[in-house]
Amino acid sequence: MNIFKLIYKKKKSGLISLTKADYKESLLGEGVAKNAFEKAWAIRNFEIELYWKRATYFWTFIASCFVGYFALVNSTNYSKPDQLNHVDVYFLICMGFILSLAWLLTNKGSKSWQRHWEIHIDLLEDNFTGPLHKTVNPVETYSVSKINEIVSFTFISIWFLFGVKYFVEQDLIRFSNFEIDWLIAAATLITALICSSMLFGYGRGHFGERKVTMYRRTVSYNDI
Repeated sequence: MNIFKLIYKKKKSGLISLTKADYKESLLGEGVAKNAFEKAWAIRNFEIELYWKRATYFWTFIASCFVGYFALVNSTNYSKPDQLNHVDVYFLICMGFILSLAWLLTNKGSKSWQRHWEIHIDLLEDNFTGPLHKTVNPVETYSVSKINEIVSFTFISIWFLFGVKYFVEQDLIRFSNFEIDWLIAAATLITALICSSMLFGYGRGHFGERKVTMYRRTVSYNDI
């Protein structure tokens, strides 16, 4: 795998736009529309289920980082001078920042796929249930997914502020006598590369043309 493409990948989209007639021909034809409508509902509900499972997954790891962070900074050793500037605290801060950013991006990705299937439901439902999904009662409401995104962004901000606090406490911001702590620099660089990979590189989804080759394995019956 190309390391540069892992961090930053720019790929031309292979998507082809469909006209209304194209959509009707491919998904609203006889014998297809009902199955497509039922599958859209099923996958949409499955996406919502996965959304909360993913949230629980990230909550568990982020909460563990918070517990570890406060345990370290509140210990008696943290108030004492350390040759490595208590770099273990900074490692936890970097890990918490990465996990919080991953949670935010996963929230956005999950929401985009949920919305994808809801659009199909809107386009397909008229012939089966009428405009049920499109007919709404509240004029305004709150978006659960958007609030979740705000919460995850809040955690990103908290970890960033913890990082600033760490640099101030360990007196690592020295403009007059500039020194480099290589462990801190390495942790910062790795964190930046991982974040870049998630935002602009390998973690970014692309809908390009897929060229596949299929193979068949052989099975032989062991005749006893």
